[in-house]
Amino acid sequence: MSVFQFQANRAMPINVALSDSTATTIVDATAQQVFVAWFEVNETGGGTQNLTVDVYDGTNARILGDDAGGAWNAKAVTAYASLKFSQGYVIPKGSVLRVTSSDVAGKFTVHGIKAEAL
Repeated sequence: MSVFQFQANRAMPINVALSDSTATTIVDATAQQVFVAWFEVNETGGGTQNLTVDVYDGTNARILGDDAGGAWNAKAVTAYASLKFSQGYVIPKGSVLRVTSSDVAGKFTVHGIKAEAL
C-alpha cells in the first residue's frame, strides 16, 4: 500500500533514439509535472561511449541512478548494454529528463512509460 497518489492522464510511451552527442530530452515537463514509471537506455552501436542521465531545470542537472545502483554521469557503457531505471521518477514542472551520449552518432535508444499530471 502506498501513501502517495498521483493523478495523471493516460500512460504514454517514451521512444527516443539519440542521433548525436548533445543532451536529448526524453521527457519534457516544462508545462506540467510528469511521472515516469520506468525507462531503459539501450546501447545500439556496439561501442563503449559514455552516458549521462539527468533531470535538468534550466540551471542545475541532477544525475539519476539506475536499478543496479550506478550514477550515470559520463559513465562508460558496455556494448549492447540495457540499463534499467524503474524506481519511478517525478519530473517536476519546469524540468526535463535528458540523456546524453559522448558519441557523435548517439548510439542509444530510450524506451519507457510516462504519465502527465492532471
